[in-house]
Amino acid sequence: MVFIHGESYDWNSGNPYDGSVMASLGNVIVITINFRLGIFGFLPAVDGSSRGNYGIMDQVAALHWIQENVAEFGGDPKNVTIFGHGHGAACVNLLMLTPLTRGLFQRAIMQSGSALSPWAIARNSLVYTRQIAQHLKCPTDESAVLVECLRQRPVEDILDVPLSVPDHLSAFGPTIDGVVVAGEPSERMETHTDFFGQYDLMFGISRIESYDQFSSEEDRMGIDVSRRDRLLRTLVRNLFTYHLQEIFLTVVNEYTDWSKPDQHPVNVMESTVDAMSDALVIAPLVRTGNYHSRVRYPRRPKTYQYVFTHTSENGGFTQRLGTVHGEDLPYIFGAPLVNALSHFPRNFTKSEASLSEAVILFWTNFAKSGEPNEPQYDDINPHTEKSKVKPEKLWWPQYNDTHQNYLSIGLKPKLRNHYHAHRLSFWLNLIPTLHRAAASETTTTHHLLEDHDNPHTYDGIVRTRNPGDVMTTPPTTTTTPTTMPTSTMQDTNQGAYATLIILEERPTASTKATMNISGSLAMIFQQGVYSTALTVTIGIGCSLLLLNIIIFAGVYLNRERTMQHHHGDYKERS
Repeated sequence: MVFIHGESYDWNSGNPYDGSVMASLGNVIVITINFRLGIFGFLPAVDGSSRGNYGIMDQVAALHWIQENVAEFGGDPKNVTIFGHGHGAACVNLLMLTPLTRGLFQRAIMQSGSALSPWAIARNSLVYTRQIAQHLKCPTDESAVLVECLRQRPVEDILDVPLSVPDHLSAFGPTIDGVVVAGEPSERMETHTDFFGQYDLMFGISRIESYDQFSSEEDRMGIDVSRRDRLLRTLVRNLFTYHLQEIFLTVVNEYTDWSKPDQHPVNVMESTVDAMSDALVIAPLVRTGNYHSRVRYPRRPKTYQYVFTHTSENGGFTQRLGTVHGEDLPYIFGAPLVNALSHFPRNFTKSEASLSEAVILFWTNFAKSGEPNEPQYDDINPHTEKSKVKPEKLWWPQYNDTHQNYLSIGLKPKLRNHYHAHRLSFWLNLIPTLHRAAASETTTTHHLLEDHDNPHTYDGIVRTRNPGDVMTTPPTTTTTPTTMPTSTMQDTNQGAYATLIILEERPTASTKATMNISGSLAMIFQQGVYSTALTVTIGIGCSLLLLNIIIFAGVYLNRERTMQHHHGDYKERS
């Protein structure tokens, strides 16, 4: 089992993750790796002067080394599973799509991340490369000279260059180069199943996947509506191109509890967290799972989904919100089973130790056979409180996009289906429909948020937009981001969803017919959407009433004729 660390494309390491407990309990070999990060790992390909995606190539090199050497450690080079968390899960996803890894692994586990998250692909690395070069006084007019100049600069000087990167996006990370990352991830998953379909997949999430923008005080006290709006405006501006005001209003409407007349700050905080988690991690990952479950060629791979729902008693997070991003990692690596393991917390209960055993068995069973249920475990750590931990005897079914079965992993694991189906449909179906290019004469003024140039209406760094630009195709985000001041108010916010393949979608002949409709959404929001619907409803109702009257009249006339006929027969007989 090969672990690819996450957290960021700019920092972290595989060293802190100790796989000894997982290896011992699950009887597997656990390998953690390091790879180049930041500009050193993801300097984009520059006119043939550099290849790009060095970080991904480091991961490929590690898998080659494992193929050649793992047998010396008692491992099986034909039974390798890669698993990653966050940005590491996005790397796992990309490794499943590249021809460079054919035969290097057989299964994959993606935890809280995918290649469809907005931050997974760096769309603007060349811009930031030139910014660094300019700051270090390297020439930018010739690519070969630029790259060579950067290679001569001290590492510290390069790392010290300040960059203003829009929130929820990546300055440096995997780029689509046509070789290592051969194309748009969603397109590769949907059409190039000869790569994606080679591997069995387990994917899953924690309850809360977007939490790091909120303070501990906001966690306790909640946030007000203005803070929510600033966060969501920042999210929408950075992730989308078209109809931003309409998308923003739709997100606010979807994540507002209209059954409550007053929006309590705690409820606003929770709904904002849900929106941002769905937008940035959960919906893109579920979309990835849907693609995988539909694969039929060259074989039908196995797909499993889980949701980690247990909040550690002494984990430092509010129990009210639920499991936070990364809270599953200690259980996967076995921290509750030992006194101290790496950087993980130490204060776990006996029940949580048993939960960790169950999680490790699920993960290692899947790594061995592609089947998390084998062998079925009955007794989990007989020295702990079985009644609290031991799950009912259950069989974790495979995932498909029709039934969408998943395992809710907690002290009492349960089988469920259609995780937050309505909310995810909002991001997977409605938002992509709203996010369409408008007619060719439409300028970006139509697509901008209201009061778009007021820095106090955002919370974080946003992309720069020029109001006079005509937008007939999605942007490549080549403009320099603008820094917006972060408010000191104690508010919190949750965001919207957009996978980057949607951001890069080009309008086709079949979609142009819908552009005028989506382009008029602003007017709909202002004038109301109900008049047309009411007219149509009344018209249909009147038509059905008329039809019923005609049918009734026909039945009545037929009855009268029948009665007259029977009366005439009676007279003749008499």
